Amino acid sequence: SDVSVILPTYNRAPTIARAIASVLHQTEPPEELIVIDDGSTDDTKSVVEQFGDGRIRYLRLPVPGGAGAARNAGIALS
Repeated sequence: SDVSVILPTYNRAPTIARAIASVLHQTEPPEELIVIDDGSTDDTKSVVEQFGDGRIRYLRLPVPGGAGAARNAGIALS
């Protein structure tokens, strides 16, 4: 079955690469990984873009809305 993973993040540029790599290297990797950036002000976007993996979808929310809002945005994209 198709699996989507939603990964909410906020100002986690130093750790987001490790989280993405973990998801993509699962025994059964997902069809897509949706990274929802909850209005980060750091380099999160550039770290995500460095992966260059077509399974990764990135959406940056314009203002922080909290983890629940980020998850809901990810669900809407999946």
